[in-house]
Amino acid sequence: MGERGLEVRNKQVILKNYITGYPKESDFYIKTDATITLKLPQDSNGVLVKNLYLSCDPYMRHLMQEIKGPSVFSSYSASSPITGHGVAKVLDSGHPEFKKSDLVWGITGFEEYSIITTPDSLFKIEHTDVPLSYYTGILGMPGFAAYAGFFEVCAPKKGERVFISAASGAVGQLVGQYAKWMGCYVVGSAGSKEKVDMLKNKFGFDDAFNYKEELDLDVALKRYFPEGIDIDFENVGGKMLDAVILNMRNHGRIALCGLISQYNLDKPQGVNNFMVAIYKRLRIQGFLIFDNYPGYSKYLDVVLSYIRDGKIVYVEDIAEGIESIPKALVGLFEGRNVGKQKLHLEIFREKLLGRMAFLGLSPANGKYLTALITASEALTNADMIDLEEEPDARAALATWFGTSRMHKMCVIDILCWANMQPITGYGVAKVLDSGHPEFKKGDLVWGITGFEEYSIITTVESLFKIEHTDVPLSYYTGILGMPGFAAYAGFFEVCAPKKGERVFISAASGAVGQLVGQFAKWMGCYVVGSVGSKEKVDMLKNKFGFDDAFNYKEELDLDVALKRYFPEGIDINFENVGGKMLDAVILNMKNNGRIALCGLISQYNLDKPEGVNNFTVVIYKRLRIQGFIVFDYYPGYSKYLDVVLSYIRDGKIVYVEDIAEGIESIPKALVGLFEGRNVGKQVVVVARE
Repeated sequence: MGERGLEVRNKQVILKNYITGYPKESDFYIKTDATITLKLPQDSNGVLVKNLYLSCDPYMRHLMQEIKGPSVFSSYSASSPITGHGVAKVLDSGHPEFKKSDLVWGITGFEEYSIITTPDSLFKIEHTDVPLSYYTGILGMPGFAAYAGFFEVCAPKKGERVFISAASGAVGQLVGQYAKWMGCYVVGSAGSKEKVDMLKNKFGFDDAFNYKEELDLDVALKRYFPEGIDIDFENVGGKMLDAVILNMRNHGRIALCGLISQYNLDKPQGVNNFMVAIYKRLRIQGFLIFDNYPGYSKYLDVVLSYIRDGKIVYVEDIAEGIESIPKALVGLFEGRNVGKQKLHLEIFREKLLGRMAFLGLSPANGKYLTALITASEALTNADMIDLEEEPDARAALATWFGTSRMHKMCVIDILCWANMQPITGYGVAKVLDSGHPEFKKGDLVWGITGFEEYSIITTVESLFKIEHTDVPLSYYTGILGMPGFAAYAGFFEVCAPKKGERVFISAASGAVGQLVGQFAKWMGCYVVGSVGSKEKVDMLKNKFGFDDAFNYKEELDLDVALKRYFPEGIDINFENVGGKMLDAVILNMKNNGRIALCGLISQYNLDKPEGVNNFTVVIYKRLRIQGFIVFDYYPGYSKYLDVVLSYIRDGKIVYVEDIAEGIESIPKALVGLFEGRNVGKQVVVVARE
């Protein structure tokens, strides 16, 4: 180790400047006058390698721009070669796990020779009966990303319906084949007829389409998934992801692997259909593969056996030599590659087995129906008409789930209100007559009823009998009813909190938010809420026991505000607002944070929703965003009731109501709810008996 080694030229690929828009070959240059000594210093713990194959991957585009703020990644430096995944041969090593002549794969420089100072990121190659280039693809990062993302994040079941965007790429082609192993129905999108043919005839997809030929992606997805999508493995983002959300089935899962359509944009395309993520109870999860690397050896055993048995197909697009790297990288972002794009450096070549014959798998089916949510007009007092005084007026419709019931078309499981019929919502009532064995005259109940003095309820399964009357009956429209149980189930079931975590709640003084904050304090969490007035800020801090709170209307920059209250980041966000607030929250989440989508009140009255722009951060921070609806959790209501009643009786929980009198006050109360005039849970008293 002490002897001085041979000094040789070392060609390197350098990024000239940070890139905006699509990268061009002129954004890179090949440095030919660099040199390197082919011997490590005596005290080095690094590894000196000769690079054999280099992998061009979509995530590299993110590193070509200036990355500001905390991130798991750092921008490429103009003074050093760009980096990525590669296959290499060890020439010298100061690390005990690697010795001269070992073959390795992992992060390396885009150059002929590299000194790797963090060899913990390298994997030793033990199996050389397959092409070495496979360790930049199917047996390397892309292959394991496909496997871990599909099986760990998506948790597939036999017969489910799977959609894969950018399906002919290094990851997508494998996800499709893994899905076929599971007996799923699989459709992919790609950008050319050649790629579509490859998906169907080489990789065994059930179907595929060229997204460039589709005028409407929503219509295209409905054509291939008339019963909806269970799993989306997302590599594209933007308009494609927006269309996918519309076509997901209830409780569908979206794995965010990449957003290649967004990487070259100065301003990302926002994702607009977040309301649907709530109603369909979707789980959207970003992931990074290095979190899963402890399971790599198991993956290797499985996939090697499939390769050797000819049961899996892998397509590579190989370019030759360091000089071809700029063109190959630019081609990747323009969609010119077919299969996995990689560079073979004409420096070292092993004898490899020939190509294998490959097999496909058979499809399976599932059933479901989806529908489209459309925008509604803003809610005003004039929209609510007294039907006795104005029998011919067009009835206006307000909200149970925000303004969702006012929409001309609604997501499945949310029924629209009908013209000339009473609006409906949650209420407390007394039974006057009953033909149902579970309810008798004189019973008190809570559940879905008409906004009228008397109602005939034909779906009594939506009613709960009130057994405990030592608390205000109005509580069954709030803390002991749907809002309270939504707060409890959303926080404990969806967010899965741990002691000491940092929790942010938007619209925190409302019927749900005020309780989430108190539940979080039970868990020993640090809790901050946002509201729309000084009065409400004081209430959060001095009545509900929040650690802090702020008035969002006084903040010029929500990102800055959240950094002030959460300098170490947010573990849990209980989201009731959406739009700009959610975008700022995403920027301030900690890695592996959880966002429970309970409501998006800032969006309900907009003709066009504000898009959520920071989806790239969802991937890099490995965030889980999950919509939920409380009635999925109603089987656990009795347990919740026992817990919360004891806290109410012992004075250990606070609940604030904003009570209006008389059925005539309903229009004003509903309008005030969307203008933020209510303080606490908005309730209307129809009769005091």
